[in-house]
Amino acid sequence: MFAPVFLILAIVLIMIYSNPSTRGCRWRMDRSRNRDGQTYYHCAACGAEEWVEGTTPPKICVAKRK
Repeated sequence: MFAPVFLILAIVLIMIYSNPSTRGCRWRMDRSRNRDGQTYYHCAACGAEEWVEGTTPPKICVAKRK
């Protein structure tokens, strides 16, 4: 009885909280390349490189910006 309701709820929540702009990106941190308080990230999917403040990976695909 409750299984279909939970399944529909889970699908709706995934759709709401998923970020389509980074769906194809898989960011990997490389601490050996960090510099001046910035963290280096490399996307395994598209090859994009980005330095960000802190340790949170980029929120958007930088390859799509270029």
